[in-house]
Amino acid sequence: MVKMKDELSDGWDGVRRSYPPILNTAQVAEMLDLNVRTVLAMANDGRLPASRLADSRKYHFLLEDVIKTLQANKIGGAAQPLGSDA
Repeated sequence: MVKMKDELSDGWDGVRRSYPPILNTAQVAEMLDLNVRTVLAMANDGRLPASRLADSRKYHFLLEDVIKTLQANKIGGAAQPLGSDA
């Protein structure tokens, strides 16, 4: 049986269940335990991948992009999903 994307066992399934596939700035700030202004600054300078519709001030973040960014920028050992006891 082929696993669907949501069934991947990479340790981030709890985060995937807790957040929608498209996040707003406040949801990313909550997920990463950051201030909303910090998330906006990171989106503006490219540290966090984000999208913005033309003539809109609202940013959108793909959950999978946020997870990939965390995985790509881990320090030391393996990145631990939020809420894990490790």
